[in-house]
Amino acid sequence: MRVLRFALLLPAAVVAAAAAGSATAAQTLERPSLAELALAPQFVPDSTLPTTRARRLLSLGSYWGGRYTTPTGEAVTVYVSDSYPQNPAIAQQWANFLDSLVHGSELGAVTAYLAPLSEVQSVCGADALGCYSPDQSLLVAPGDDPATDTSAAAVVTHEYGHHVAAHRNNTPWAAVDYGTKRWASYFQVCRRTRAGELFPGAETLPSYTFNPGEVFAETYRVLNQHKAGIQETPWDVVDESLYPTAKGLTLLSEDVTNPWTKPTTTAYRGSLAGRTRSRTYTVSTGLDGTLAVALRASAGIRLRLGVATSAGASVGSRTIAAGRHSTFRTTICGRRSYRLRVTDLRGAGAFTLAVSRP
Repeated sequence: MRVLRFALLLPAAVVAAAAAGSATAAQTLERPSLAELALAPQFVPDSTLPTTRARRLLSLGSYWGGRYTTPTGEAVTVYVSDSYPQNPAIAQQWANFLDSLVHGSELGAVTAYLAPLSEVQSVCGADALGCYSPDQSLLVAPGDDPATDTSAAAVVTHEYGHHVAAHRNNTPWAAVDYGTKRWASYFQVCRRTRAGELFPGAETLPSYTFNPGEVFAETYRVLNQHKAGIQETPWDVVDESLYPTAKGLTLLSEDVTNPWTKPTTTAYRGSLAGRTRSRTYTVSTGLDGTLAVALRASAGIRLRLGVATSAGASVGSRTIAAGRHSTFRTTICGRRSYRLRVTDLRGAGAFTLAVSRP
């Protein structure tokens, strides 16, 4: 999520219309509607809001609103620029709107700051429709439609997608850049980034259309369209290989409502003696992340740990002295199966193998 060149992303006529509209139309906070989620440009140009700027914006106090309790009992913070006449009932509706999106416990941490487009761009950058500060959990977006074909609700939902990602664990990567664990694994974000096919943090075309952080936020908007039963509009954000398929939307929804939090560890115990000089274990995982293999040798046996792909290609190895232990780590990046071989180099005895996988 970076500042983008707006003029490169939207037709000049749309930009001009938005500027003219902001100059002539009355500054009125609009009532949000899920039906308007389909009103979005090909992609939403936005930026990452630096922590210092986010803090300064909130410290100015030139806004109204506060903490609103939704009908479901959620507490959501909505601040509205003083450019809009005060109408707490509409601010409440924005809090209810955010609560209506697919969400988890991160909802209570968000602060939504709604302002006219001109003010949004003074904060987020001249080319941006919105921005998000991961450190402050602050999203800044228009409180009224920034263009005839772009709704405030669509922009807010896209920015909330960044908020969701910022509050998810996708170790060893930042989910706000790579997307959430299951979604990113399904779309092979790590492997394709290494192959030069995807570009986390890309700022300009054509690489921007392969920026997984932006794709995730826009897919999140589409997820909420589907949830609301709104017909999907043509979406040209990315290559077909990253299009929000039914499986991709299901995994994204699971990442939001039942997020991955930590690796799973499995312990194996064995012994080597006589003719049994080695033991092999197969480890499978559906998710990208970190594979950590810890081997502990008992007194009297010296071991070698070998890690290989399912095809037999060596990934790495460790030698463990008698009575000692060692850990081997590698990044799971597209591969879904590994073979672990424990070999007796000298002596006889027991060992413990602990395997941590995402």
